[in-house]
Amino acid sequence: MFRWVLAPPAHQEFDGLPPQVRLMLAALLDAAVLVDPAEYRRRRDEPTSPGALRMLTFGTHDEGLVTFLVDPPGEQVLVVKVQWLGE
Repeated sequence: MFRWVLAPPAHQEFDGLPPQVRLMLAALLDAAVLVDPAEYRRRRDEPTSPGALRMLTFGTHDEGLVTFLVDPPGEQVLVVKVQWLGE
């Protein structure tokens, strides 16, 4: 089963989020790792390739963007960037 981890810069960005937003993002990442994170919420026109960077929006009105790298051999999802435009 995959697990998600935060790269050091993303860890600082995650820690700077409002508490309710951290919960939303954690729920999204938990859902992604329960299934195949390379396929989770993938658009039809989005290419699939192992080890590719993925970007997903999160938040009530998609105010956030999380970028992560899927590492199938290590069963890890490495979060590399968290952006939040909400208040």
